[in-house]
Amino acid sequence: MQHGKFLSQRKRTLAAALAGILGSAAAMPALADTEIEALKRELAEQKKLIERLLTTQQAQQEAIAKTKAEALAAVKVPTKEPVAGQADSSLTVYGVADVNIASMDSGFGQKTTFGSGGLSSSRLGVKGERALGDGWKAVGLAEAGLLLDTGSVGNAAVTPGVNNSSASSGGQLGNGGQIFSRQVYAGLASDRWGSFTIGRQYSGSYAAVAMGNAMGVGLYGYSGSILPAVGMPTRVNNAFVYLTPRLNGFSGHFTYTTGSENNVDKDTTTLPGAATKTNDKAGRGLDLALTYTSGPFNAMASAWDVYNASYAVPASGAAETGLARKTGWQLGGSYDFGAVKLFGQFVTGKISGSNYENVTKALSKSAGWSVSALVPLGKHRVYASYTAFDDKSRLNKDAQLVGLGYSYDLYANTKLYAGWGKMINNENASYSLANGGDLVGNVTTRGFDPEGYMAGVNVAF
Repeated sequence: MQHGKFLSQRKRTLAAALAGILGSAAAMPALADTEIEALKRELAEQKKLIERLLTTQQAQQEAIAKTKAEALAAVKVPTKEPVAGQADSSLTVYGVADVNIASMDSGFGQKTTFGSGGLSSSRLGVKGERALGDGWKAVGLAEAGLLLDTGSVGNAAVTPGVNNSSASSGGQLGNGGQIFSRQVYAGLASDRWGSFTIGRQYSGSYAAVAMGNAMGVGLYGYSGSILPAVGMPTRVNNAFVYLTPRLNGFSGHFTYTTGSENNVDKDTTTLPGAATKTNDKAGRGLDLALTYTSGPFNAMASAWDVYNASYAVPASGAAETGLARKTGWQLGGSYDFGAVKLFGQFVTGKISGSNYENVTKALSKSAGWSVSALVPLGKHRVYASYTAFDDKSRLNKDAQLVGLGYSYDLYANTKLYAGWGKMINNENASYSLANGGDLVGNVTTRGFDPEGYMAGVNVAF
């Protein structure tokens, strides 16, 4: 009986446990649903919180931006306005770098030098222009002669060695501290009316010289190294230049210079104790050149009339009575036959008046001529030139000049070149060889014939 009672109680316990388990299982879905809903509500609240934070941050950023804009508006910051006509302006830097090895005998034995300015003078320039409307423009240019071998600019009183103290004619023409010894000017220009400029500028006569010789203004033997000795103005200070527009192949170059612009009212000694005097007409004068181009034919003619800068009044002996005048004219031109281009030039001039012919005498009357040729062979050029100079003054300093040259177009605007030249002086003359702008040895012995060779490279940019 006890055993039966125990079994009955055990059954009741198992039944109760089973009922509890089944009850718990029945209650689990309800509990799971409650927790999921709670999680959903929490996520929804967090989403709303994030949205409020984003809205607040955006509002803050908009407020900061508004504050900055108001602050900038309160402060007037200057802005760069476009310059009127800026698109119609231009500024160009250009130049020539020329170096060479030369060997020359000017009466003291054969000397070898490293030079600058054999084929043409080395230079550095800047030019600009600005359109003004109605076809007019403002123009300006500043060009300095350079010597790459010494670093000198202009002439700058170059004296690097004994008896080698002056620049070759043409390339470095100037004096003292003239940095822009080649050209410097400004003015107005029009395709219809031509150009009007003021400054230190080429005379038309000298600009036309290059049209009369195959070598232009370089290499030993080019005629321009001696023919301007007739008194031709080359570059002139304080000058007004008018260049005409080209019409049917013709163009004109008119130069008027006020010269030294001496501020005196009578003849005055140039320096204390000097045996020279000057006045307010010193260097004053004009030059006129006319050129014509038509196909293979080029021609030029020019004339000049310029006062000397001073006159001689020695303490004893004959004296000049005033400023002499340099007058003269030239003709020249070229014709291109294709296989060869021939050049010719004739020039004559006087330095006369106020007893100059009897006192100073030098080049009081002279003339010269040259013939030359250029033979193009692809990238090669061969040059030959002969010049005769006749000094008809009492000093009778005649000379002849011969030259040969060669150039090769290595690249665009880059040439290799070589040349030979010889000056044949008569018994009274002592002219030196010259090229595009080197320093050259001075001939100090009358009747000596300087001879030179050179080779170099010329780069234009």
